[in-house]
Amino acid sequence: MDFDLPEGWSCAVELELAVEGVYAGRAELRHELTQCCVLVVTQQPTREAALQCMKFQAARFVEEWSSRLTQPS
Repeated sequence: MDFDLPEGWSCAVELELAVEGVYAGRAELRHELTQCCVLVVTQQPTREAALQCMKFQAARFVEEWSSRLTQPS
């Protein structure tokens, strides 16, 4: 799935279908070569729901990260 992240950002996703029939996984966010965040998603009813949740969380994280970099010190 394309997370539509800004240039320089990448995301590696791991998803698993649990025995209970729900999806869980993690998404590792990197800015260039630096690992910045690992997002965890649990108990999503479908694969698509899990990916959408990860996409939303990734966008929020990148937005917050970028705003902190551009704030004057």
